[in-house]
Amino acid sequence: MSAFPSRALSEWFRRDHRRLPWRETYDPYRVWVSEVMLQQTQVETVLPYYDRFLDRFPTVEALAAASEDAVLAAWSGLGYYSRARNLRNAARRVVADHGAHVPDDHERLIALPGIGRYMAGAILSIAYNRPFPVVDGNVRRVLSRLHGWPEPKERTLWDTAAAVARAGEPRVMNQAMMELGATVCTPNAPRCGECPLRRRCEARKTGAQAEIPLPRKRPPTVRVDLHAVLDRNRNGYLMREDRGLWEFPMLTDPPGDGFLHLGHCRHAITHHRVEVDVYRGALGRRKGYRRVRFDAVPVTSLTRKIHALAETPPNQR
Repeated sequence: MSAFPSRALSEWFRRDHRRLPWRETYDPYRVWVSEVMLQQTQVETVLPYYDRFLDRFPTVEALAAASEDAVLAAWSGLGYYSRARNLRNAARRVVADHGAHVPDDHERLIALPGIGRYMAGAILSIAYNRPFPVVDGNVRRVLSRLHGWPEPKERTLWDTAAAVARAGEPRVMNQAMMELGATVCTPNAPRCGECPLRRRCEARKTGAQAEIPLPRKRPPTVRVDLHAVLDRNRNGYLMREDRGLWEFPMLTDPPGDGFLHLGHCRHAITHHRVEVDVYRGALGRRKGYRRVRFDAVPVTSLTRKIHALAETPPNQR
């Protein structure tokens, strides 16, 4: 294949990219926060959290000085809470070991908690304009279709992505590849007529967009059935803390007579589908639980869903 059409790609990105708050700055700390939030989470979900989190923790020093409870509270509802814990722990390392300067060196950056090859490449290329590659699901799909690779090897993808990053301004090239996969070269019904790379695309030439790349094998989904009980009095809900996050009592069997069934909700966690029946009633004393105000503690996304169901009028559930 001839030289990569970097000019066409960069011009498309500068003209058509989505206006997102983390694209308004190249500040390394803010780029880092956005990449952590966007890990395994859709842009639409992240948008209401990003500015609020940075208002609360505007600098790496502020995040490093915060308690874990405060960070989890600001993250509450965003899911995958190990990300928040790693982000805080890494911020403390950045302050202690790097003078509050987010490292611009790959080895030092990747040594921080929660930062892997992709995130290191994203921070180095976007914040520091260094020619490091990024390969996420979107980039994998764009490169696979462009070259006609049904099942490319990881090394091939990373080597090719590195060449793309070097083909133009790294921060523009990497963001453009990710944006192209997210908005144009989508898994289903790609808008090939709008693609700046369409004249070079092998999958388009052969009409194989739907078959390239082949889907990765995923573990089968496991269904988990649980029964949540909302036991509330004037002192608050009966809840327990698990690794800094609070949750309602979750039973493997229905609670029995005397409990009002409020409805049902479901939640996906990795390859688990959690089905939850929600009840209201008095459980009495339970070891490890205590009364807390719901709005005063950080909670999981599932706990928030259960609470929202209980607060919804019956005719709207």
